Amino acid sequence: MATKTFGIQPTLNNAYWGGVPYHANIGLRATMPERGKILSLSLKLARVNDSDVPIVWGAIWNRSNGTLLAQSNHTHSPTNTFTTPGNMGIYTFAFDQPQIEAGTLLWIGYGKRSNQSGRALYYGIHTSTSGSTIDRNDDSQSAPATTFTTDTTYSNHALWIEVTYKTGGQIKVWNGVSFVDKPLKSWSGSSWMEKTVKHYKDSSWVESN
Repeated sequence: MATKTFGIQPTLNNAYWGGVPYHANIGLRATMPERGKILSLSLKLARVNDSDVPIVWGAIWNRSNGTLLAQSNHTHSPTNTFTTPGNMGIYTFAFDQPQIEAGTLLWIGYGKRSNQSGRALYYGIHTSTSGSTIDRNDDSQSAPATTFTTDTTYSNHALWIEVTYKTGGQIKVWNGVSFVDKPLKSWSGSSWMEKTVKHYKDSSWVESN
């Protein structure tokens, strides 16, 4: 098993914020680089003022159909009050290791409680990142939307975000040019089922790397 990351961490030059129900779900357009299990997602966030207490989840949606693929197993309520993009805090959201296939089109970002006052939230961005796009909606919700639909699109905008995932438990096959990861399959009697490759190490079976 190998632990890897993807995302983008630009120097922040701006930040957007929303109260009720604005900027409820925010997603940077991305693609899953390889088959893996999501471990965590990190964002740069801040509250609007001392009296606001945002409630935020890390969230990942399928960009092909809007389906919520993964939601963090806890929330954060940023305690730092926004003054400049440079003072925003990094908040890391843990996941219960949902598996996402290679090449899946994603929105990676957050969903916040947006149906109550006093929950306003800032998120850090860079407004001149060629090729990056942020999508948002303004749903009134108590938790991340189960289906993401786009209300507003910010072209050439990058959300500061890092996704950590693990990959492994597969075999490598020569394709004529290089070795590529492929899942191991076994016949169940009616169909081929994917199986995880493991090896014995330190008194237990662990996924192969």
